[in-house]
Amino acid sequence: MTSLVSIVIVNWNAKENLEECLNSLFKVKYSLLEVIVVDNGSEDRSVGMVREKFPIVKIVEAKKNLGFAQGNNLGYAKSTGDYILFLNNDCIVTDNFLNPLVEYLKKNQKVGIVQPTIFFYRPKTYLHNKINSVGSFFLNSGFLYHQDYGKNFVSQKYHEPFEIFSAYGACFLAKRELIEKVGLFDKDYFAYFEETDLCHRAWLAGYSVVTYPSVHVFHKGAQTSAKLPSAFVQFHSFKNKFYSYLKNLGSDYLLKMFVPHLVICEIGSLIYVFFGKPGYALAIQKAIFWNVFRYKKIVAERNKVQKNIRKISDSSFIPKLTRTVNIKYYYFISRVELEKYGD
Repeated sequence: MTSLVSIVIVNWNAKENLEECLNSLFKVKYSLLEVIVVDNGSEDRSVGMVREKFPIVKIVEAKKNLGFAQGNNLGYAKSTGDYILFLNNDCIVTDNFLNPLVEYLKKNQKVGIVQPTIFFYRPKTYLHNKINSVGSFFLNSGFLYHQDYGKNFVSQKYHEPFEIFSAYGACFLAKRELIEKVGLFDKDYFAYFEETDLCHRAWLAGYSVVTYPSVHVFHKGAQTSAKLPSAFVQFHSFKNKFYSYLKNLGSDYLLKMFVPHLVICEIGSLIYVFFGKPGYALAIQKAIFWNVFRYKKIVAERNKVQKNIRKISDSSFIPKLTRTVNIKYYYFISRVELEKYGD
């Protein structure tokens, strides 16, 4: 029996990307789809385009830009499917990607979230087979390891589903039953790291997160974040990472991972100053103090997670989802951030 899939797309001033995304979506070979576009106060006639060209799409209009997290929360509140696909408006999907993902979640009771392989969308170039995401893993430093980012996809390596710590927010499918148990995105996040926070809670609740590598979609990448100030992006990225770990990690791992992470971030601030990027350094300090000044709220949220969501210990899943890298990787991810969000 075919299950209804609700697809939630958040949009902000990206009419052309949204139209291309929806055109690809309505070619998908899946019979029960509910498509919901949440428009975050766009001023480029995005809503008019959707009403004119895709009248079957449900539209949720926000009066201002609420960000990725709260925008998706609004879309989810209007959804009715047993499975929810969260999709960026700059993704181009393939016509057969959805069936395998749905069937995989149906057959695997304890898998709560699954993502496809996500390629960079670079048509007619050598980059069209480059990996944007096959999932992310822990590093002992508290940063994430984005496996094979920017590398060629090797089908012999990626032929079976495998567990990951975090799916990538550009495209992943989640069970409604999971979201009802652990919640969706924290409204304080605005954007960045919200999908990792959700996946972390999924693991704590006894579910797993998986990549299904043999199906794929394409992602243009940084189409919305490129319109935002770089320091703004950095602030939210670091703020949310600190907040997520303070809520979700058990006491042992909080000391083991959070303290080194904080030290590395402070070292990173000094490096940013040295290379003439004081705005980035200031963004990290603001992210730290945002969490310090909200310690009462964080303690309350931590208690909710640890008492109401946590069903398994950190040691039962973090070690198998942790990877080891050399110092070059940190330089690499710092360059990726600069390339994504500008100087």
